[in-house]
Amino acid sequence: MGNILKLQPFYSEKIWGYENWNLSTHKNGHSIVHNSNSTLLDTIGSELPILIKIIQANDTLSVQVHPDDNYSRQHENDNGKTECWYVLEAKEGASLICGIKEGLDKSSFKNIIKEGNIESYLERVSVKAGDMIYIPSGTVHAIEGGLKLIEVQQSSDVTYRMYDWGRDREVHIEKSLDVIDYEGINKGGKIENFTKLETPYFTVENIDIKGCYKDLVEEKFHTYTVIDGSGFISDDNNKIELNKEETVYIKNGSNYSIEGDLKLIKSYV
Repeated sequence: MGNILKLQPFYSEKIWGYENWNLSTHKNGHSIVHNSNSTLLDTIGSELPILIKIIQANDTLSVQVHPDDNYSRQHENDNGKTECWYVLEAKEGASLICGIKEGLDKSSFKNIIKEGNIESYLERVSVKAGDMIYIPSGTVHAIEGGLKLIEVQQSSDVTYRMYDWGRDREVHIEKSLDVIDYEGINKGGKIENFTKLETPYFTVENIDIKGCYKDLVEEKFHTYTVIDGSGFISDDNNKIELNKEETVYIKNGSNYSIEGDLKLIKSYV
């Protein structure tokens, strides 16, 4: 295998749409190296700290929250989950949920949930294609219908639902109440004029290429997911075609170039 790996996603159908796990070494869904029968995990020999998805939300997802590393490792034998969303497509007037009203604590929010009045205490954010939303662990959130996103997250599959719009699925009220960041300490929300987002767990950049872009992987790895356009990524040994919504993984120490007319999400740790 070369230094640049094009990936085929793990597909996960949902009642509200679907997820493509474009880059994943997580036990619950492995991405596959293109033109091979090998998983990404088998090929590189170790788990990655991040997971990249394409999420198609035809209907609204549950109102949910993710735990941090300490809580998740203690209770779920998994990593915590801080994530971010880059909006690929959005219907007219689209919004999503990011946070709860100020002044709530565990006791008051528990009563709100019990009374079935949670919808009145959710913070909605208007979004359009090209927006970036940061969702640190502990942030109450929901992707609403009519959105398609690139999600970059910690490699984790832990979600606590607290409200599901009348759908008859399991909810996790007590665990949700345990892990919510009531004070908003982690400062999530929409990133205005997004070019780069640095989190404690990963960095995400918006890369716009017209012509040629060269780079060297000095971090542990680089990944690119195509927002739009097409082109090629190459090193001394390989030239790989890039198309919309495809993801590539590039090993540490690799020199590479990207050619074409492309908009990309670059992720690394």
